[in-house]
Amino acid sequence: MSRISNIRRLSGLGIFSLLVMLVLAACGDATNTAAPPTTAATSTTAAAAATTAASVTTAAAATTAAGATTAAGATTAAAGATTTAAGATTTAAGATAAAGATAAASDTITPNTSLSGTVRLSTATSSPEEDAIVKQQLQNFAKAYPNVKVNHEIIASDYDTKIKTSIAGNNAPDVFYVDSLIAPDYINGKVLEPLNSYADKNKVSLSDFYPTLSKAFTGADNNVYGLPKDHNTLVMFYNKDMFQKAGITAVPTTTEELKAALTKLKGVLPADVAPLAADPDLARVLPWVYAFGGSMLSADNKASAVNSPGFKAGLDFYYGLRQAGLSKKSSELGADWAGDALIKEKAAVAFEGGWLIPPLNKTPTKDKVGIAPLPKATTQATLDFTVAYVMSSKSANKDAAFALLSFLTSTSQQRLLSDIGLALPSRQALTEGFVQKYPERKALVDSTNFAKPWQFGVGFGGFADKVNPELQSLFSGSKPQDQVIKNIDDLVKQTLSQ
Repeated sequence: MSRISNIRRLSGLGIFSLLVMLVLAACGDATNTAAPPTTAATSTTAAAAATTAASVTTAAAATTAAGATTAAGATTAAAGATTTAAGATTTAAGATAAAGATAAASDTITPNTSLSGTVRLSTATSSPEEDAIVKQQLQNFAKAYPNVKVNHEIIASDYDTKIKTSIAGNNAPDVFYVDSLIAPDYINGKVLEPLNSYADKNKVSLSDFYPTLSKAFTGADNNVYGLPKDHNTLVMFYNKDMFQKAGITAVPTTTEELKAALTKLKGVLPADVAPLAADPDLARVLPWVYAFGGSMLSADNKASAVNSPGFKAGLDFYYGLRQAGLSKKSSELGADWAGDALIKEKAAVAFEGGWLIPPLNKTPTKDKVGIAPLPKATTQATLDFTVAYVMSSKSANKDAAFALLSFLTSTSQQRLLSDIGLALPSRQALTEGFVQKYPERKALVDSTNFAKPWQFGVGFGGFADKVNPELQSLFSGSKPQDQVIKNIDDLVKQTLSQ
């Protein structure tokens, strides 16, 4: 909500997730139950991310490579842009990390010497730009809290696996970040410390964050268990030159218009270039399920809705584009993920989040790419990937830990990320400034208004890893669509019954 950023959503971990679920239940109090995670834009599957992240399954790569976990995760960098009557489009170029860091670092920092001790912080490595920002944030924290030492651990790979291992071994970091998809399992497992009392004591306003993002980290007890660090929505990236070649004069705003545009593109593009790069990934299918009025779960999250007309219509649309020869998997295009296919000009359209912008802006393709919201079906929908900084319930220095996580998500420190376009800010007050600086990314921000969170509830942390093989079987032709829908329905029911 990065490519963990990369909002590659760091996906759940199958058998290992189940093991952790049991361990968490055993190491909590007698009533604790835990469950596995999943993102990504990786449990995040891909995506992902927010920030992380979403994500593809990436999801975040996050589940795939596109996602992002960061979910969500913060993604970086640039863009400049042109707006046409057809809709917001992007071209390239933009600010540098150093410029953003300098701006935020200039905020006045008044030292607080009342807190002391050591806090252990774990983060996943993302882009070089985001890694540099975190380093700058920690330098700023050292000025603000000179008596608090932060031991920063950067986890280069298998972030979710290593965090879950540390939790199971009673060695969790004091502060770390968690993807929205995994959060319900950790909250239910009593792994995280509720933050409301610390926020009240330190006059940190939880209402400053987007309500939909905060809700993803709110437990059944109405306590907030994480402060969102950033987020990212799924939008439509398209190659303006290819659109022009196909005679497409307006960016599609409905699914009918999208299909018509892809059909035109098919008629003019070389055989090795696809109108659309689309992978078999739950984080890419669900926006269309929601857009056709469907869902994977009932409104109360207690029953499967996979057999509903809306779910079937969404899958029909997404998979139907492949059946009509209008989309190809990224691997069929010589790309690692859909965004990579767009960058390599092997596809005219890709459904990705802001995590695509940093790698895009390092290539000549950046000047050819526009950004628009996902087209509308019966309603307009997309996914929102986010991650939050959280505190371990076993932290030995909770006041200092809260000081760190609240500082990292403060207005001045989030501005470090938003000013260079790493991800969308989770604080509402920063959004206007972000859009003014990056008007071409307005579609990402506007999509927040109709986005659904990348989250399904307790027990669904690793769910994307179970569903994606079914979608892959559908795309490969080894299973018919009716069988795949039945299998997904069974998986939902099995998860709900656990």
